[in-house]
Amino acid sequence: MKIAGRQFKPGLWAVALTVCGMTLFIALGLWQLERALLKESIEDRFQQRLSEPDRAISTDDLAGGNPVDLEYRKLMLRGSYDNSRNLLVDNQLHGGRAGYHVLTPLQLEGSDRIVLVNRGWAPWGASRDDPPSVSMPVSAGGVAGIVYFPSESAFQMGTGALSDDWPQAIRYQLIPHVDIAALQATFEGRLLPWMLWLSPGQQDYYVRDWKPVWMRPEKSRAYAVQWFAFALVALVFFIIMNLRKIE
Repeated sequence: MKIAGRQFKPGLWAVALTVCGMTLFIALGLWQLERALLKESIEDRFQQRLSEPDRAISTDDLAGGNPVDLEYRKLMLRGSYDNSRNLLVDNQLHGGRAGYHVLTPLQLEGSDRIVLVNRGWAPWGASRDDPPSVSMPVSAGGVAGIVYFPSESAFQMGTGALSDDWPQAIRYQLIPHVDIAALQATFEGRLLPWMLWLSPGQQDYYVRDWKPVWMRPEKSRAYAVQWFAFALVALVFFIIMNLRKIE
């Protein structure tokens, strides 16, 4: 084949390598597009359920309800906070600053079940050696929030389990991520499989900027464009590198 007065005669290895590379790049681009669609559906469900009023549901539904139907619902729960066993989730970023999320157990009224309430994000002080001050909330009138199922990250540092010796002076323990299964031993197996993002109108909260997905769909589409561009570059490079002068 002649292209621009040159002979195009690629080798077998060059063809195989280019086909494999382009297939990989295109597959990654399509995967990012699928992720963008999934994130859009999650955000749509999140926004739609934010417009609904707070609801109260039975203890049985709280423990064994359909996760798809329960997630991102606005609930009003009654119970009492356990201020002696706060959890601080480390390595949380907000506005480019390092901080932590404050989780306080809520003992549900008329039940032995416990739900972890995420009261929001707080920044670390000047030094991580100084223990942060955690406010002691009250739950008079009920606790309103948004249901959230903690996701299992593929990359997790450290264990989500707690030590047996709870520090009474500061009344919290630091954890790298939320692992409900690992925390069950500390809470006598009474933890519900989901958490509650505290609503804006509640007292004793920190910074709350709840997002159902950690990366916007637009970013996934941008990554998809990059992968498709890599596939195009691989094709152009393949053609250029296999053009030979006609002797």
